[in-house]
Amino acid sequence: MHRFAIDGKRILELGCGIGLACLVLKRRGADIVASDSHPLAESFLAYNATLNALPAIDYRRLPWDALRPSLGHFDVIIASDVLYEPLQAPLLAEMVRGHAYPAAEVVITDPGRSHSQHFSQLLAEQGFTLTEEQCPMDDRDVPPYRGHLLHYIRGQEPSRA
Repeated sequence: MHRFAIDGKRILELGCGIGLACLVLKRRGADIVASDSHPLAESFLAYNATLNALPAIDYRRLPWDALRPSLGHFDVIIASDVLYEPLQAPLLAEMVRGHAYPAAEVVITDPGRSHSQHFSQLLAEQGFTLTEEQCPMDDRDVPPYRGHLLHYIRGQEPSRA
């Protein structure tokens, strides 16, 4: 997220955990909403924002089994390693359906779990196209790779660094 184009985009992170991606985006000035269903995620995020001298990050407790229309829509939805159980793919796809603008991007990092294929199929049914890259362990852009960056785009050109 330190190179992702963010200007003028409203971003939602699903499954923020301790908030690493949100913290990077907030430091860059992004309009970011963090979400998770874990009862301690909000505390972790607030602590880590304070620890990094950042303002509070907008947080929503958001279980994936119920859409929240009041949350609104987003230009970009991000998540990391969230497709670890079979039911996660359809739940995540419904979150995208309910909260992505017609022209939107979805960026998922995945260590190569088999459920990402089902998720990709569900997003294709929503009109998204997929670009997949192997993720290097650092910016040297060489192996070993940690997993895959799944970048889905609907109705727009992809963001560039």
